Amino acid sequence: MKILYGITANGNGHLARSSRIARLLRERGHELCLVISGEPGKAIMDEEELKPFLRFDGFSFANAGGRVSPLATVFAARPLRFLYNAAHDIPKDSYDLAITDFEPAVAWHARLRRLRSVGLCHMYSFLYPGVPAPESRWYERFAFRWLAPAHIMLGIHWQPYHLNIIPPFVTPDDGEAAESDLVLVYLPWEQSSYYLPALQAVKGRRFIVYGQQEGEEGHIQLKRQSRDGFQRDLKRCSAVIANAGFALAGEALSKGKRLILKPYAGQVEQEHNAREAERLGLASRISDIRPETLSALLEEPAPPALRFPDMTPRFIDWIESGAPAIDRHWHDKFWEPA
Repeated sequence: MKILYGITANGNGHLARSSRIARLLRERGHELCLVISGEPGKAIMDEEELKPFLRFDGFSFANAGGRVSPLATVFAARPLRFLYNAAHDIPKDSYDLAITDFEPAVAWHARLRRLRSVGLCHMYSFLYPGVPAPESRWYERFAFRWLAPAHIMLGIHWQPYHLNIIPPFVTPDDGEAAESDLVLVYLPWEQSSYYLPALQAVKGRRFIVYGQQEGEEGHIQLKRQSRDGFQRDLKRCSAVIANAGFALAGEALSKGKRLILKPYAGQVEQEHNAREAERLGLASRISDIRPETLSALLEEPAPPALRFPDMTPRFIDWIESGAPAIDRHWHDKFWEPA
């Protein structure tokens, strides 16, 4: 098959998930035109493995004072540039299918050219009855449906609430024993000057912090972004402190990690993820990073691991079957234990 595949760079969860899918699609002999958009200037994790790809500025959230600014986000979106990317910059080849990991240019290119398309993202889950959804403003609900529309929009969630809900794409757990004092920290939406002093004040723990720096500061090790390195450290750690993106939360919960979530203020999906994970007893939600709070929460036991199947080959099997509408057969196949 010849597939047009779009990935949003607004959060490494999209990149990590879709890089695994793209790699396996290529291994199975499919031809991909890969498009990555969002967060202008951001270094792409595992860039060499993803090449070749097209890179557009695309859509990304604008930060003002440590929280999402809806007005600044609209002004930063450059809608005319986006429309030009969608209509003219993506090669007009004879694709068999388009796949969008909440990437708008590919979604709208497919819509304009009447190309069958598949979307996958946690935010699509909010479109379906029976799925816990956030309290949202009209333009946020509009974005869930129309920012990256597709013929089949697959929502990713922890529970099989609806036929169009599929399990998280997590790396299979090999049962490696965790180091009880090791904590993984990933707070890409926060300034390190904000949270590093709090981590320094927490005693009896070692922290690995992924971001844009490298080095060691006492019991804190700083590392640059790396998919393989991150996965190794995720297996080794006993707890995770992170913003409330869905992909990392799913990975941590599948491995039975203690999870502490600080949602990116003003980002409705992250705020909802943190509240829902806390409601289900899967994580603790915090609004500020204080050493006394972290020390207390890190002493609490981790919840039982959530067991998810290896979704990547199952998703590609479905694609190779023609990406049909999800019926009970495919729903059960997606959620069947490994």
